Amino acid sequence: MFKKAGLLLACLLWMEAVLAAPVTMVNVSIRDEAGTTSPILLRKMEDSMQVVAAQLFNGRDSDFIAADRSDYERLLSEISDRVITGYQTNRVVLSTVKGQDGTTVNLAFTVAPWAQTVQRVDVDIQFSGISPFAAAVLQEKIPVLREQLQKTLQGASLDAADWAGGILRGQVKSCVEAVLPDFKAAVDLTTRDDTAVVQVIIYPVGELVRTVQYSMVSKSIPNILLMKLKYKYADKAKSLQGLPVSYIEADQKILADRLLQDLSEEPQVARHHLTPQVEIRPGAETQLDISLESRAYKIWFEGYGDVGRKEHNLSGRAHFGKFISRRDEFFGEVGLDLKDVRWDFSAGYAYHWGKTTLSYMRRIPADANVYRLEYDFTPKWRFRYEHFGDTKENEYALRYRIHEFLSGEYVYSTNKSYFRIVGNL
Repeated sequence: MFKKAGLLLACLLWMEAVLAAPVTMVNVSIRDEAGTTSPILLRKMEDSMQVVAAQLFNGRDSDFIAADRSDYERLLSEISDRVITGYQTNRVVLSTVKGQDGTTVNLAFTVAPWAQTVQRVDVDIQFSGISPFAAAVLQEKIPVLREQLQKTLQGASLDAADWAGGILRGQVKSCVEAVLPDFKAAVDLTTRDDTAVVQVIIYPVGELVRTVQYSMVSKSIPNILLMKLKYKYADKAKSLQGLPVSYIEADQKILADRLLQDLSEEPQVARHHLTPQVEIRPGAETQLDISLESRAYKIWFEGYGDVGRKEHNLSGRAHFGKFISRRDEFFGEVGLDLKDVRWDFSAGYAYHWGKTTLSYMRRIPADANVYRLEYDFTPKWRFRYEHFGDTKENEYALRYRIHEFLSGEYVYSTNKSYFRIVGNL
């Protein structure tokens, strides 16, 4: 008897709960009657009304809501007109759907812009504190940002600019954080007539490049022929100033590739059949080294002034080489000793392998075999070893390139050691 009564009571309580069906979920959808407002702005409207509707309906009796549906629709229309600036609410449709876990309230809003809508969107993206060259490279990282901002505002109510600006700032922030993490952005939105003007200023943060050490060197032709080109690219080297060091560390290949592209289009580079290479070493004092080498020939002129050597301390040498393959070079060299104006001539072969060069030459009138080993530690440091067959002497030298036209070399040979000043053309 008691069991049946308990079962009957439980059934009644369950039926009462189902019939009462408190609201557990609210869904809001908003449609622009004119069809001009972007989905992004409509979602922002939905989010705003979702908060209001959730506070209004969650936990309320669904039957009570259904009985006063028209009053709720009228109330929501009035709230919407105040919350969604720039738009009027033409219609609100409220419906309820009961389920096992509660009732869902669905709200469908139909809105329309008050008066004027945005017919044109001008987006001005600027980079603050960096050069035009660097700005052009950075622009390529955000190709869709301009179009994205235009689509967001196109067709929206002009009076919705205040709250639409927050959406634009969010879009710009997300884009910049994703592809330019070493930068931040400020966004300003203004309207005039039927035009919205969006100004985006992107600026670097963190440790910045203070100075750039720059060099342009060729071992294939006299560097004096590259003077005009060197001065031109000195300005591009300075364009790295002001960039975040962390950005250059991450994207130095992109910067190097842009410089390589520009160099490859230079008439001087094409005329002399040179292949450019760019090396960037990031830091507060960034190092930018450009080398221009040829796979066809190798020509250089050097003058020597030896300090700590009494005889033969002023001399010079010219090298004329022709590559028959990527590693094999046949060459001729002419040397001049200024003390007694004595000339020597050499014909030889050189094998190039990475940073190492092995050479053999036959020198006249001494009828001597000369063997030479050179190794470039860096673009500035070079080790040289030579063996002279006529005198049986060995010579070791460590050279440091001060700039394109001047080097210092410490020389140690079998009988003496001295310091050599090397002038390069």
